[in-house]
Amino acid sequence: MKTIHMTSHIDLKELFRFYNCSMNSLVNIQIGYDARVYILLSTHIPERIQGMFVDTKANTEYSAIRLSVDWESGEVVHHELLEFGTHKMNFHFIQPIGENILLLGARCRYYENPGPEKNAVIVDVMGNVVKEFCLGDGIQDCIVTDSGDIITSYFDEGVFGNFGWEQPIGSCGLIVWSQNGEIKWQADADICDCYALNIDEKNHVWYYYYTDFNLVKTDLNRDVVYKPKKQNDGFSLFLIAKDGRTIIHDGGYNKHFDFFAETIEGEQLKGYGGVDFVYNGISLLNKMCSFRSSRVVFVDSQNRLFVKDVVTIV
Repeated sequence: MKTIHMTSHIDLKELFRFYNCSMNSLVNIQIGYDARVYILLSTHIPERIQGMFVDTKANTEYSAIRLSVDWESGEVVHHELLEFGTHKMNFHFIQPIGENILLLGARCRYYENPGPEKNAVIVDVMGNVVKEFCLGDGIQDCIVTDSGDIITSYFDEGVFGNFGWEQPIGSCGLIVWSQNGEIKWQADADICDCYALNIDEKNHVWYYYYTDFNLVKTDLNRDVVYKPKKQNDGFSLFLIAKDGRTIIHDGGYNKHFDFFAETIEGEQLKGYGGVDFVYNGISLLNKMCSFRSSRVVFVDSQNRLFVKDVVTIV
């Protein structure tokens, strides 16, 4: 069993109490290109339609707690509340884009008139809308690069169509957009569902998809295809250690709260073993986890938030 030692934490309940926020307002936690942690909050999270489908509209107030952290010590250096005001769309992702903020909804409907809903809204840090556009329905994940490119991956409904889409924008499974919402690149793979997405230190795009269960690294010109261990088919997130020698991913179908490591040797994955996140000698139980490049934000069952830049694992 490999071990990742977490060295410090912040109590999410205390942080939320400081800003007079409810724990029920938590939508998502993501890491930005600026190495800060963004905690997306909503005053009202809509119930699922028929208990299954995510509604596209929320008509609620959004805000975010932004954390500046020391990725080596795991300590929070500074935190602040960003208030974005009321928005119609039901947002699920938050990413800094330049000096502004991208708020993105996973779902959007297509109407003949007036056209598709604009599920991507760029606001300034005061909440003023800078621009709005559509990035398609069925978005699984979103990353914004330091140059402002927006990377979106799509799950099956975004690939094959629902919510009025006969020709889904996300039919290719993975798209790189300009910050103005123009397509710059699309994946050329048989993607039915893009399960997981990341970028490395050199901004190579990495993605893992169904049905081939391939893990692909691309510089948008050349692809390197890896075959992870079959016993972890269906993993939903992964990181690339900073030394470039290890992939850490969740356990796949029915094992998303467990983690495993595979060693990168050239253009193959070799070696295999479990990974344990540990604090003060005790294994942490994963409640929520977010990866970007080699960085991880980990929330345990006690609502303690840990951060770590995984350089290597031993």
